[in-house]
Amino acid sequence: MLKVFSVFVLLMMVMSCATTPSALPEKYNLDNDLEAVEQIYTFTVSSWEQVDIQSVILRANVSDYYLLVLRRPLDTMISSLSIGISSTVSSITSSYDRIFVKDYAGIQYYVIEKIYKLKGKEQAKEIKERLRKN
Repeated sequence: MLKVFSVFVLLMMVMSCATTPSALPEKYNLDNDLEAVEQIYTFTVSSWEQVDIQSVILRANVSDYYLLVLRRPLDTMISSLSIGISSTVSSITSSYDRIFVKDYAGIQYYVIEKIYKLKGKEQAKEIKERLRKN
């Protein structure tokens, strides 16, 4: 009985380590510089632009820009791939909704860890340059 319990405890410890989310790199901690939002409501996606391996800029509702920071890095660059949102309602919620990237190997899903509202096209350009430098 003691051996079985010991094996069970060991398995639980290994599983908890494997499922513990890793922290985002420091460069994505933009809470002091940008307005973090939990949700984007009623959106029409106009365009996507990949910033770096773990973030994209979404242009929604014609003139609204958002920085989406993903929980994990993308497996490939988005440039020529299909990208979308796996949301069933007309909103995107951080830490819940995912973007998907469709490539030759299939569909990959990425949880949106943080959403930051940007103040227009110029700020989107500045943030893109800043994140690409780091």
